Parts: sequence; C-alpha cells; structure tokens
Amino acid sequence: MLKKTIIVCMLALTVGCQESLEERTLREVKEYTQRRCPEPQGNNSILDSLTFDVKTHTLTHYYRLTGASDNEENAKLMKDRLNDEMIEATRKDMTYKRYKDAGYTFRYIARSDSSGKVIYDQTITKDDYGY
Repeated sequence: MLKKTIIVCMLALTVGCQESLEERTLREVKEYTQRRCPEPQGNNSILDSLTFDVKTHTLTHYYRLTGASDNEENAKLMKDRLNDEMIEATRKDMTYKRYKDAGYTFRYIARSDSSGKVIYDQTITKDDYGY
C-alpha cells in the first residue's frame, strides 16, 4: 500500500511540474533571445529578438534589415512575393511544428537599420500555413 501511495505521489508531482505549451514557449523565446540574438540570418537580415503573446498565441520575430535589404521601396514592391515566401517558409519549418499543431500565429516584423521604420510586417495564421 505504501509503495502505491509513493508512486501516485511521484506521478502527481511529475504531472504538476510540467510546463504548459504557453509557459514553455515563453521560456524558450526568452532563452533564445538572450543566448543568440542579435543573430545574422543572411541577406542583410539580423534577428534581433523573439517574443510570445500568450493571449493571442502569437510568436513574433523582430528583424533588422541592413545594407541592400534596408530599402523601403524594394520592400513595398516585393511585399506580395515576400509574403508568399514567408508563408511557405513557415509551412515548411519543422522547428515550429508543435506551435503550428497548436494553431499559433507567427508574426514577422522587419525594421530599417538606417531609419528605424518598420518596412515589413506580416502575420501568418494557421489558415495561411495549412493546419
């Protein structure tokens, strides 16, 4: 009887200590930002930080564009193509599978390094990435 009680208590403690997906996401986003950002992404793009909004289940990526990519006019002209590419990249990215399975929203914001202005802002929902 004592053995069963100990096992039940251990299971209860294990289950009670598990993080929710939201808690895990908050922790992972904070750790990633602290350890790795700013992080060059190629094509004159730098990932400055990640955030997660628990209420809206939105994972936001903040980028800074430099050099040839730091061009507001080009961003406007290529917006549709960029949107399609970001949707496809989100769809294929297996790093975010558990978040996509949960129906999270992904937001990508890019600022000009020279002016600080947002030159790209896209929100991708589960309807966009196909879950």
